[in-house]
Amino acid sequence: MKKCVFWILCLFVYQVSMAQENRKSFDFIVCVDEEIATSLTKPVIIAKQGTNVLKRIDISYHAGNLSLSSEDYNMLFSEQEITLFLQFDYYQYSSKGKQEIYNYEIEIGKNWFEKTFVILKIYNLDKKKYKKRLYPLSKDKNYTFDLETSEGQMIRIRKR
Repeated sequence: MKKCVFWILCLFVYQVSMAQENRKSFDFIVCVDEEIATSLTKPVIIAKQGTNVLKRIDISYHAGNLSLSSEDYNMLFSEQEITLFLQFDYYQYSSKGKQEIYNYEIEIGKNWFEKTFVILKIYNLDKKKYKKRLYPLSKDKNYTFDLETSEGQMIRIRKR
């Protein structure tokens, strides 16, 4: 009986260690309206070629870490002419206690995965504080973002 329990335990440890090896993890922090996002709802990376969606890659995120399968990671770098988008929903509570849902889609670069760390700072322009200071990404996206990496930062133009 002891041998049976021992072998089952060994098999379980092996499965867990193999599952860990099949994921690529990155130091990645998402901040929304100057607060660290502890979790994202339905986070995916969308790989597009032109207007065609090649693949929707399910990812895992918790504050400070973004991970995806090694197979998906290799696919991202094997395709030459693709554009990547990080897409997710984010829930916030208003000052009145009402839950609000925001949908974000940010174009990301393949080189983001090569950085030691990435901090993505998203600003929701529905809020007065940011609406007066920042320009939206486009007419249909009422938000913008700044980016900090281990090699520098990219800050959007501010209004005067």
